[in-house]
Amino acid sequence: MTATIHATKSAEREKARAFVRDRAARLDRGETDTREDVARLGSLGLLDLGCGADPLLNMVAVIEDVSAESLSAGFAVWAHRMCLEYVDRGPESVRAAFRDRLATGATIGVTAMAAGLRQAAGLGDVPLIATPVDGGIEITGPIRWASNVFEDSVIVLPARCEDGTTFVAVIDADSSGVRINPAPDLLALEATSSTSLVLERVFVPEERLVSADLLTFCRDIRPTFLALQTSFCSGIASASLAEAAQLLTGLGEQFADEYAALDAEYTSLRTRLHHFASRIDDVPVRELIQLRLDGSHVAVAATRLEATLRGGAGYAAKHPTNRRFREAAFLPIQSPSEGQLRWELAQSR
Repeated sequence: MTATIHATKSAEREKARAFVRDRAARLDRGETDTREDVARLGSLGLLDLGCGADPLLNMVAVIEDVSAESLSAGFAVWAHRMCLEYVDRGPESVRAAFRDRLATGATIGVTAMAAGLRQAAGLGDVPLIATPVDGGIEITGPIRWASNVFEDSVIVLPARCEDGTTFVAVIDADSSGVRINPAPDLLALEATSSTSLVLERVFVPEERLVSADLLTFCRDIRPTFLALQTSFCSGIASASLAEAAQLLTGLGEQFADEYAALDAEYTSLRTRLHHFASRIDDVPVRELIQLRLDGSHVAVAATRLEATLRGGAGYAAKHPTNRRFREAAFLPIQSPSEGQLRWELAQSR
C-alpha cells in the first residue's frame, strides 16, 4: 500500500477522519445520521475541494480518508459532494441559491441522477416527467433510490418532457408535491437515509434549472462521478487491508499470498485513481468505468479477506470487521451497478 497522496489540507483531513472514526459505531447502530459528518467536513472547508480549477485529487483524498473510517459517512459525503458539483456547474441563479449552503454543510445534498445517467448510457428513459408551465416546469414521477434524503435536503434530479426535451433541476425536499417514502431496513448504511420518493406536480422555476441538456450534462459530470465513487471503494479497501496485514500470523500465514496479490491490486487501483484525478478531464471514460468496477471488486475482496482472517470475532455484529464486510456488500449494486458497468465496457469495445 505505497500510493502517495499529494493533496491539500492534511491537518483538516485528519480532524475529519478522527471525527468520523469516533462516530462510526454509532452510525452503524442507527443512533445518529450522517448529517453531522457532512457538517463537520463543511466547517473544515473540505466539501468544495475539487470544484472548478481545484484538482479533483483533493476531494478524492477526503472521501478516501472518511470511507476508511466509515463507508456510511464516506458514501454520504460522496452523494453530498456530487450534489454540490451539479450546482457548481449550474447557472448563477442556482449557484446563488444553493452553493454556499452545500459547501458549508449547512444543508445536505441528494444526488438523484442515477436515472439520468442510465438514460445517457442508453439504458432506459428517465421516469420523471416534466411539463412546461408559466415560469418553469412541473415534475411528476418516482425517484426509485437516493441517499441523504432528509426533509431539509436539497435534491438534484433529471426530468424529461414527452417531446424529448430534458432537464436537470434542483428542488428542496420539503417542496409541495414531494413525498418521501419510509426508509427501508438495510443490511448496512442505515444512517445514510437512503429511500425512494414520489413527485406530484412539483414546480421548478426557471432559475432552478441546472441544465436543459441532460445528455451533455451527464457526459460532463461523469468523470468526477466515477472517480469519487472509486474513492469510497479505495478508502474502505485500505482499512480492511491494513487490518488484514496485522493478522497474517499463525494460521493467517496461509493467506499471505492472497494478501500480497490483493494488496498489489489495491495499489494499482489507488495509483490509477490518483493519477486520473490529477488530470480528470483528459481521461477516457472507459478507463474510469473500468476503475470503478475494479474498485468495487477490490473493496469486496479486501473486506472478505479481513473477515476470514479475523475469524469468529469478526462475525460479531458490533465488530468493525463485520461493519466493513456489510458495508462493502452494497458496492456491486450501487448505481452504476456492476451489471451496468460491465455492459458499458462491452459496448465500448
